[in-house]
Amino acid sequence: MLSRTYDTQFTTNFEYINKEFSGKQKFSILYTHGFCSDPWGRKPEEVKKWCLKNNIAMYRYELAGHGSDIARFEETDINIYKAQILEIIDKYIEGDIVVVGSSLGGWLSLLAAINRPNRIKGVVGLAAAPDFTADYMKYATPAQIEEMEKFGKISYPGQNITFTVTKRMIDSGNQNLILNTDILPVKCPMVLIQGMKDTSVDWHKALLIAQKAQSQNVIVKLLKDAGHRLNDDEHIKEILSALDTFL
Repeated sequence: MLSRTYDTQFTTNFEYINKEFSGKQKFSILYTHGFCSDPWGRKPEEVKKWCLKNNIAMYRYELAGHGSDIARFEETDINIYKAQILEIIDKYIEGDIVVVGSSLGGWLSLLAAINRPNRIKGVVGLAAAPDFTADYMKYATPAQIEEMEKFGKISYPGQNITFTVTKRMIDSGNQNLILNTDILPVKCPMVLIQGMKDTSVDWHKALLIAQKAQSQNVIVKLLKDAGHRLNDDEHIKEILSALDTFL
């Protein structure tokens, strides 16, 4: 594991495996994790195993303000995350890319496909959560709105962690909404895997992404008994099966 300082001046850890294959294969995998998560859990580990098995390069990295950089979390926003993924595409990976994005990473993967259409040849969305900042405010209680106005942030209790959403995050999210128009300008093939018992992302969002995407090659896999994390054995099989379609 290495660290890298990006143009945004945030320094986070990353791993780039099979770098020697870069430029000599069909594509590389770029894995982007979710909000208040990291790229070292079971899902990215299983993707790494798949990449090693198939001689595919893989770049996985911590978003700014996450993982080793968690102390700076409240300084980050969607624009910073977007700048980070585009810098990785422009500077650190050669050739074609298939982006695998979990939750927030799914939003960033779609933004990457929109902004770098010549480089991104596929998207695998794992409970992809585009525009989630707008959803937060849509369902915010009057007390939470007051908290945002007073302190510039809202705290949401989770199972093992308290999520903090800053006004800066909300405002930057509003600048990067992609489902608020009739057409989602993503033309590459996509596989969207979504649990129907996900309490963080409404499973209908996967259908909305598919409906609005310009791509004519979109597969939506709804897992009836799955939640948000998608890290059980059967969920991992679906993720690896999605990757197989790009071989």
